[in-house]
Amino acid sequence: MITLHRAEATPDGVSIMTRNDAGIYEHVAIITYESAVSRLDAGEYDDKPDIGYAIHSAVADGGACGWFDFTAQHNVTMWRWLVAAVFISDMKRENGTTSVTEADGTTSKVAIYSNGKAGIVVYPFSERLAMANNIEGAMIERYGIEQGTEHAITFYARMIDADAGVISDFGREVLAQLHDHFIADLEQNGLPEQPLAH
Repeated sequence: MITLHRAEATPDGVSIMTRNDAGIYEHVAIITYESAVSRLDAGEYDDKPDIGYAIHSAVADGGACGWFDFTAQHNVTMWRWLVAAVFISDMKRENGTTSVTEADGTTSKVAIYSNGKAGIVVYPFSERLAMANNIEGAMIERYGIEQGTEHAITFYARMIDADAGVISDFGREVLAQLHDHFIADLEQNGLPEQPLAH
């Protein structure tokens, strides 16, 4: 496994570099911009947020340099990833983590969302899924795919305080409503039944 020390935008994609024993950065691989966005969205860097942030930043830099032509879908995916990553970081800092035994038997440290009365564990992937379903889905249903996607991008941008690197007050309000709804649903209906394996 290669340890990333640096990700940099290039005309060909995101250059992944490590530092050698002499302290010099060496190029290890190139990830196309398309692949980098897909890997972020698929959760490849969810347990390595520093790498995810570096790759996210390199993709954004590549777009700013004109090396990557962002589609609306790339843009909304990048914003969704960033909001989820920053929210998880904020929740870890504010509420800590708890150990959860995963379906495969491994144990993970997972962030906690708390409204002061109740709490739930939050994962980056489930945050992205919840935002795609509840925010983007609502925007697309109301405005259609093109305009709805553009509205979702604007909405996500408002959810981040870029200067402070945290979720904005608006973003906190939106995500609190979303998670409080999930908590209320769990309290009223309990955990959903496990799907049957066929």
